[in-house]
Amino acid sequence: MSPVTRRGWLRSTALFAGAPCACFAQASNECCTVPEVSAVIKPGFVTLDLDRTPALHRTGAAVKIIDTDRKLQILVARPDAHTFVALDQKCTHGGGALTYVHRHKHLYCTCWGHAKFALDGSVLRWPNKQTPRPLRAYDVERKGSLLEIRVEGLA
Repeated sequence: MSPVTRRGWLRSTALFAGAPCACFAQASNECCTVPEVSAVIKPGFVTLDLDRTPALHRTGAAVKIIDTDRKLQILVARPDAHTFVALDQKCTHGGGALTYVHRHKHLYCTCWGHAKFALDGSVLRWPNKQTPRPLRAYDVERKGSLLEIRVEGLA
């Protein structure tokens, strides 16, 4: 009989107990490691230079942009070769960080894995009778090697 590793035990209990972490539900810890990238933030816009953001060069990738002074937490994902989406990275159910899992093309709450959101921000699953608000989705426009994310109200 093989010894049980901590990771193996967590994965088996996560799947049995309703996936307390989206990573374990996907049998990988890579889903919770969305890299943070720097961006140019100006009133109304966040701009990412794709030439300086190699993490977004491949389909299925995601990055996060965080500016605590402006209370900005945005997750940018590339679900296919020609599409980029940008949404709030904070779960509207419990406030936990969200991560993108390309296999399902959804965002999952990394705290308990209860809430699940579509790439348009709509709520797909939640843990109780009180439906969380949809995520704020941002307009994204690609201009050459730049991604412009329109953030209304951003000073």
